[in-house]
Amino acid sequence: MRKRPDQLRFQFLSWLFLCIIQWPIGPAAADVRLNGFASIAVGKVIEGEAFLADFPKTGIYDTRLSLDPDTSLGLQLSSYFTSDVSLIAQVSVHGAEDYDPRIDWLYLNYYLTSQLSIQLGRKGLPLYYYSDYFDVGYAYYWIRPPPDVYTWQITNYNGISVLYETAIGQWDGSVNLYYGSEESEDNQLLGLLFGARVDETWKNMIGIVASMANPWLEVRVSHMQGLIDRTINDVSVINEIKQQFLGLSVNMTIDRLLILSEFNNYQQPDNDVAYDAYLLSFGYQIGDLTPHITRSGFKQSINAIGNDEKHHTTSVGLRWDVVDNIAVKLQYDKVTDDGVVVPIKGDSKSITLGMDVVF
Repeated sequence: MRKRPDQLRFQFLSWLFLCIIQWPIGPAAADVRLNGFASIAVGKVIEGEAFLADFPKTGIYDTRLSLDPDTSLGLQLSSYFTSDVSLIAQVSVHGAEDYDPRIDWLYLNYYLTSQLSIQLGRKGLPLYYYSDYFDVGYAYYWIRPPPDVYTWQITNYNGISVLYETAIGQWDGSVNLYYGSEESEDNQLLGLLFGARVDETWKNMIGIVASMANPWLEVRVSHMQGLIDRTINDVSVINEIKQQFLGLSVNMTIDRLLILSEFNNYQQPDNDVAYDAYLLSFGYQIGDLTPHITRSGFKQSINAIGNDEKHHTTSVGLRWDVVDNIAVKLQYDKVTDDGVVVPIKGDSKSITLGMDVVF
């Protein structure tokens, strides 16, 4: 039987881990560091039938208590061969994917100077503000980033990137340029939406991410364009259609008040597809507690075939930082699904209790 690309990648990563772990001890040995993260969450829909909590992994809650949609475990390995050369890898398992291991990152990083570095290999696709730590629940106060905004079906790319970092006064800045592609066989999200087997390839992706931050304000801009190939049940339906993405994030910390925002626009100009997504969130830190409220939404422009995906969510939650590396969260989500031709899972109200750990 022919092995799938993800199976081959995982076997390669396992071999790579063994090689690194058995690296000879001594002055020339690599400096190996292992970190990890875990999220355990239980939730259910209390009104309605279902809630699509995680679009890319199709984590879905229904009227029964479930641990799977938001439960994850990941390990990050950093192997520093010299002060300038390192290997970065991350492998994770997710309840929404039946706890099958997958490779998130596997790339070499080389510092050309103290400010300029180049990466080669497999990385997360940095479309959104939380792309790099989407699976690390401890990194944000929600149970998960608002699914109305984080609707991507492709979350990684294989290729090359160049990162430039600088500091000017109180401002830290960075510019990241990247190029690559990704193949997704039997894509989970598209399979859910189309009710069929969908294979999708994003190729010739070229993108840029620029950010500036000071102690109270952070601004991030993201742009990507590339080509899409798609087959449904082995029949080609899209061939080298152009796509483009534009994202803007503006986040502020004013004393104990946290203001988070993100706005995205996606288009396939030659295929009459366009949508806008947004989130606006407020949190307030009271000691170890952070209550928060969020409004997010997604709206697709109606096209010739009547696609009308449209939904918005109101979320209210509380994060409790128990100790430095453990957070407990409670969140209520109310989803209004206004799609007629393309409904997602209908209106729903749900509640989720979770715990996030980093180690």
